[in-house]
Amino acid sequence: MFIRSRRPSNRDLGQANLFMLVGLTVALLAIMLLFVRLGSANNFRSDAQTAADAAALAAAGVARDNAARSLANAEPPYSRLYDAAKGRAAAERYAETNGAILKNIRASDDSQGNLGNIVRVEIQTSNCQRELQEDRSRHWSNITCGQENAEEEGSTHTGNAAAIAEVVVPDCRYVLDGIDVVALSCAGERVESFAHAQQLIDVRLTDSEGQYIYKPTGDDLAFAPPQRETPS
Repeated sequence: MFIRSRRPSNRDLGQANLFMLVGLTVALLAIMLLFVRLGSANNFRSDAQTAADAAALAAAGVARDNAARSLANAEPPYSRLYDAAKGRAAAERYAETNGAILKNIRASDDSQGNLGNIVRVEIQTSNCQRELQEDRSRHWSNITCGQENAEEEGSTHTGNAAAIAEVVVPDCRYVLDGIDVVALSCAGERVESFAHAQQLIDVRLTDSEGQYIYKPTGDDLAFAPPQRETPS
């Protein structure tokens, strides 16, 4: 018995092409969703790091200014550069400007805890990315949540970051007029003013804290004590 095979009709081919088009569309949407969520997570991390960097540099700027005042007064800045209250206020202000809140801050140094020229901050932004649900109760575009529930269960990629800033004072020597000290010369330049001293001092981001938590000693504790965590 001879059976003739039926050639697919134009209608069958059209339906097959339609199914293929629908499948490709679904696949493209899935890929787009993946890239959107990955992109959002990367943006959260980038924004958080920017806020952390700004907060750390601002807090370290307090130590820089104290060092500059000493240099302008012909006094080498050997101790007590950091002011904990002013440093925290500066870090909070710059974190807030960048859409974040300050979670932690501490100063350290390599001078037995007497200098405070290195400041580490931790910040948190109001950004977080919620996990998708199997029952599709959360739309794929619902990727952000507010600060009040940024740490809720099911929220990931919260915008947290940390940064460390260091104040580096150049080598200085006394400028004498006879036996009298009249100024300091730092990095080959005679310090002429507070503003000039600021320009000679470097404030930069770094990768590590100092060996000692900043804890200024002496009877006149002008600076509030820092938090007493061990540097990470």
